[in-house]
Amino acid sequence: MNAVIVGCGKVGSELARTLVNDGHSVSVIDNQQKSLDEVAGDLDVMAFLGNGADIEVLEEAGLDDADIFISVTTSDELNLLACLMAKEETRCETIARVRNPLYSKEVEYFKEKLGISKIINPESLAAVEIFNLLEFPALSRIDFFEDGNVIIAVLHVGREFRYIGQSLEQITGDNRGTKTLVCAVVRNGESIIPRGDFVIREGDDITIVATREDIRRFLKNAGVKNVPADNILIVGAGTISYYLVKLLTQKGKRVRVIDNDMKKCNYFSEHFPEAEVIFGDGTDRRFLAKQGLMRADAFIPLTGIDEENLVTATYAKSYSDAKVITKISRTDMSDLIKTLNVDSVVLPKLLCADIIAQYVRAKEAGAGSNLATLYRYLDSAFEIVEFKADADKRVTGIPVKDLKLKKNLILAGIISNKTYTVPTGNSVIKENDYVIVVTTEKGLTSLSGMLE
Repeated sequence: MNAVIVGCGKVGSELARTLVNDGHSVSVIDNQQKSLDEVAGDLDVMAFLGNGADIEVLEEAGLDDADIFISVTTSDELNLLACLMAKEETRCETIARVRNPLYSKEVEYFKEKLGISKIINPESLAAVEIFNLLEFPALSRIDFFEDGNVIIAVLHVGREFRYIGQSLEQITGDNRGTKTLVCAVVRNGESIIPRGDFVIREGDDITIVATREDIRRFLKNAGVKNVPADNILIVGAGTISYYLVKLLTQKGKRVRVIDNDMKKCNYFSEHFPEAEVIFGDGTDRRFLAKQGLMRADAFIPLTGIDEENLVTATYAKSYSDAKVITKISRTDMSDLIKTLNVDSVVLPKLLCADIIAQYVRAKEAGAGSNLATLYRYLDSAFEIVEFKADADKRVTGIPVKDLKLKKNLILAGIISNKTYTVPTGNSVIKENDYVIVVTTEKGLTSLSGMLE
């Protein structure tokens, strides 16, 4: 497919990387030559200098041949205008980045009146991810499949995990009656699709598919503490914090927000009277101690500076028992993040890239594509893909043991009539079932693609 991306900031660069890696032809537009040089020097893309709302620049970048047009500049208004122009000139799919909470209420209006195919909000996505992690503090990442009851999550195996030294078969036997499946493991940087005789070790990062209730039972059986956070301390009154505080206060959580900008403090106080808003330096250790860091269930630095977030998060993890979550804007800091003692790191740009990759892949597969969900896990070592089964006789009506599945792949779940089951050899996929596939292969576009 041919894609045109307007905006070569952190989001645009990550999207370009994702689409190029998926084999698409990509043109990028930005009004800063430096940004274009950085992207073009790293990726096989066509770069064009200019305004994303200039029709001449758009045509030069190949708008007429584009299958998908994505505008992700820092200006919501420019993104909407650029998508409107693209839609007027072509029949391509259009995606706009819209961050402003004021505009977030008008998503359906923009899609209907402006003909925009999809609107993405990385900050809102990050807030939802953090909110979910606060409900499951033992996990380092958590996402949801189509029905909202089945989750996929990452658990770092620490000393308290009582199944260390046991095989997956033994763990399954001890958790009989719960619907959980360990479907992927990263050990010492190696990505593994495990089989039943695989033995868990301390330090592993295991990926689990389960229902909401069964993941709680699994963690309890494993001896892992998992108490939802009620007392939450946030540093930084930015856009992610806005969406997060809104979610938390609606759930009746105790929320305190620290910021050193009085204007932002006043804004949050007006919009969230249920929250406690504190003017001060959230990176100052003594100030944090006075504001109750040691009593907090969760500590979340969300300033606009990655380095501040990481340093503050590392300090909090060393001197408190709080669940520590932070966000990082730069995707090139993953190696540094691994060396730090932080519970969870959320990368809004990657969340955004996953959603667009899912959308593009579904469109590439053609009309009626049954790709429902796509996640990339553990530095994109794995892809977790959810498909809705159609009437394809190569897949449906056949016991799983008789399907010739690819070796780098595992069938991780079947959701039939909103009921999740862990597949066995005798399981049969029926039409309209949702099927979860975990694979190290990139670019799976159909359920039949899991077959040899």
